[in-house]
This record gives sequence, C-alpha cells and structure tokens, in this order.
Amino acid sequence: MDKFKQWLINQHQAKKLYQQELTQCLFKPSSYVQQIENGEHILEIMEYLEYCKVLDADPREGIALIDLAISSF
Repeated sequence: MDKFKQWLINQHQAKKLYQQELTQCLFKPSSYVQQIENGEHILEIMEYLEYCKVLDADPREGIALIDLAISSF
C-alpha cells in the first residue's frame, strides 16, 4: 500500500498543489489529505474517485497499485 500512498502524493505534487490547497478543493478539513497520506484515513471509493477527479488523475492507476499489493500477500 506504500506505493499507492506515494502515488497519491505524486498526483497532487504533479498538479503543484500543497496538501492545504487540495483539502480546500475537496471541501474537507485541513488535516484530511495529511491523514490519507500518513495512512491514518482509508479512502472510501467515492472519496477516492472525487480525489482523483480533483487531481485529474486516472483512478484505475491507483486501483492497479492496490491490486498489485493485494496479490503479493
């Protein structure tokens, strides 16, 4: 799952957004993105899709990373 978290970080950095700016775009509390990136909050599917939409990221890429992590168990 570390690759997935890093992918999320890379997506907002590629958009040149700070965590605070991303939380504002998502209309979430200021600690929201930090909690996700630290593994303290697990995204529900609808949250994940909104996250990807705001970042203009392909959600299938992140899901592929999750699938890869699960298949290595």
